[in-house]
Amino acid sequence: MKNYTTKNNNKIGFLLLIIILFSILIISNSVDSSDKSKVSKPKSDIRICISFDELPASESFNIRNQSETLNMIMDSLKSHNVKAAGFVIGKNIEGDYDLLGKWLNDGHRLGNMSYSLSDLHEIGIEQFLIDIRKGDEALETMLSGFGQKPRYFRYPYLHYGKDQKTREYVSDFLEDQGITVIHTTVVVEDYLYNLSLQKLGDEPDSNAIIQLLNEYINHVIDQVERSNALSKKLLGRSCRHILQLKANRLNALFLGELLTAFEKEGYTFITLDNAVKDKLYDMPDAYFGSRGVGYLDMINQSDPDFLPAK
Repeated sequence: MKNYTTKNNNKIGFLLLIIILFSILIISNSVDSSDKSKVSKPKSDIRICISFDELPASESFNIRNQSETLNMIMDSLKSHNVKAAGFVIGKNIEGDYDLLGKWLNDGHRLGNMSYSLSDLHEIGIEQFLIDIRKGDEALETMLSGFGQKPRYFRYPYLHYGKDQKTREYVSDFLEDQGITVIHTTVVVEDYLYNLSLQKLGDEPDSNAIIQLLNEYINHVIDQVERSNALSKKLLGRSCRHILQLKANRLNALFLGELLTAFEKEGYTFITLDNAVKDKLYDMPDAYFGSRGVGYLDMINQSDPDFLPAK
């Protein structure tokens, strides 16, 4: 396991962070910005767009502090000059339009993740389309006001439909509405690491935080490298990757360190507009599995009987 924290743990400068509604004290070591310029960046062919699901912020045991969570994420993105994409749950916006306005002002993209994060595999098609429309309505005035012309959608839970009829019906609806589906190539289990963070309690041991940080960063990088290997297998090249993260407390705390680790690996950050130009995202798939997976895996696991003839 690589260690992405500074080597002398006794001299680590910890950032004390008040998180969620109970003033939780968290200790997280940070890499000094002066050290970043000294990092030797190995060459890498990996280009990656950072995206976040469940904006303004993911719910966790019904306790939320949306403003603090998203502001910390935006601070980390700005310090690394990264332009990200975020997908919004309409019903969770509440009074946080100013917060999403700040996201747009910082040069990030916004998309719809339906109004209530409904699961296409659990509800009927018509109800799912109603939820998409409501999510669009919750964002439309803001997107128009800030001049974002493209309209984006990400399927909740990466569930695209369990049969061909459902998939085609929803896909045709989105196309008719001029909405671009944003897939992901790199899926990580950040929700599980977020649960591990919560289990550390209100005043976690600093060594436990450091261990969780390193485990999480190694997990994400492993998933990036695995997806890139699959891209080379399927396409004969590295695609323009899109990483799916959740806007949760874990990423609010660890995003800066994760982006620093990407820089050390030599990854190149790209925008959503750049990423979606990859011809990968125009390729057909016929994946009907119940598990939400990345788009490369969807193509790799497609039912050949439902793919167009070559």
